Amino acid sequence: MSRVVFYHRRFKVLQIGKSSYVVVRKNTVNYSEHSHLSSLHGAISLIRLLDHGLMPHSDYLRESARRLLRDKEFSKLKVLS
Repeated sequence: MSRVVFYHRRFKVLQIGKSSYVVVRKNTVNYSEHSHLSSLHGAISLIRLLDHGLMPHSDYLRESARRLLRDKEFSKLKVLS
């Protein structure tokens, strides 16, 4: 079972089990645009970075961003040094 624990514009976070979360795009036909994360804080942080158009620093979160966004959206993310 899963339950929605957070909504933000284009995304929602589903809690799967006790300590596993999935970020999915809203209004999609299937769940191909999703990413698994181990904490709610990490999921919310990822969504906020994407909402501000920023590329995450960690390799795992970058791959999560690539999976959640369309190619054009992903290529527009700004990399902070």
